[in-house]
Amino acid sequence: MKQPTAVKEATSMVKERWLDHRVEKLSKENAELREAVDELRVDLDEAQGRSKETLAALSKNRRRPGRMKWLVLAGGAYVLGAKAGRARYEQIASWARSVGKPNGNGTAVDVTDTPNIT
Repeated sequence: MKQPTAVKEATSMVKERWLDHRVEKLSKENAELREAVDELRVDLDEAQGRSKETLAALSKNRRRPGRMKWLVLAGGAYVLGAKAGRARYEQIASWARSVGKPNGNGTAVDVTDTPNIT
């Protein structure tokens, strides 16, 4: 190493050495940051892959709510239809029983005499 001959020269040598040290330190930090960025890119790629898989799975399942809606509607229609059907069944059964019963003079009730059941 060269010995300074003047104060200005010593000052400039110190500054130069300090700047060299600073450049080395920043260069190391830059390398570490590049490695961290590379790791983050890998993590990001994996996360994007998982999100694509999730979106694909969700798009396949997207049809199910429609199916569920139809199942619920069909179930509701069945229940309501069963209640209405039971009432209609009771109405027809009572009409059929009344047709088979004799009236007061010993003859069966004429079907044309019964009210129209619809």
